[in-house]
Amino acid sequence: MNWTKAHDEFCLENSIPPAAKLLWQWLVSIGKQEEELEPELKKEFNLWVEKHRGKGFHVNTIKNALSRLVDCGVVQILKQWSWHEVRIITFPLDFFKVKKNSQNRHSIDKRQPSNDISTEKGECSSSNNSISEEDILEHEQVLTECEKVGIVFNPIQSPEILKYSLEDVKLAIALFFKRGGHEKIKNPQGWLLQCLRRCWYEQAQNWSFTDLLSALGEMLR
Repeated sequence: MNWTKAHDEFCLENSIPPAAKLLWQWLVSIGKQEEELEPELKKEFNLWVEKHRGKGFHVNTIKNALSRLVDCGVVQILKQWSWHEVRIITFPLDFFKVKKNSQNRHSIDKRQPSNDISTEKGECSSSNNSISEEDILEHEQVLTECEKVGIVFNPIQSPEILKYSLEDVKLAIALFFKRGGHEKIKNPQGWLLQCLRRCWYEQAQNWSFTDLLSALGEMLR
């Protein structure tokens, strides 16, 4: 995947600083988007940076750059061993466009996948996008539903989960347990998001109602 003019425009619209922009460019250059990466930020990223600006970044600058990309929703941290050793997913710009993959899925502003309600200057929020009390309640129900089955999402680090409807999340959780649950799936959060992105639960048309009840029963054990 190549860096494009659209990436530059996104950075300008969302006030992404130069260090964060370079980090995003590097992540785009080293792997496919929407696939898990384990970049080494202390040495590998700084070696790449040195070729572009003559010297690497300070530790705090890199930390802040990653945090900024997470805040803007272009990167999601799946696991973190240290400040410079992480497992992440980067998202393509198409992710920020309004999609109609599900009847009950909320529409999202292309610059705000997380439906972030913050209005502070500099944060990736849209002043034209209002959130109703019903939306907030459903977001809370989504997080609670995931937490009940041991799949805990931090809405700041993993805002993507909030763009899916409660009904879709329940179907995805049922499929999660149908596929083996925590015993067989090592990264429940990442798997669930992939399931929701690709609507795997809709593809499982050979399910019977009995299968669904069985999966929900396993989930509640």
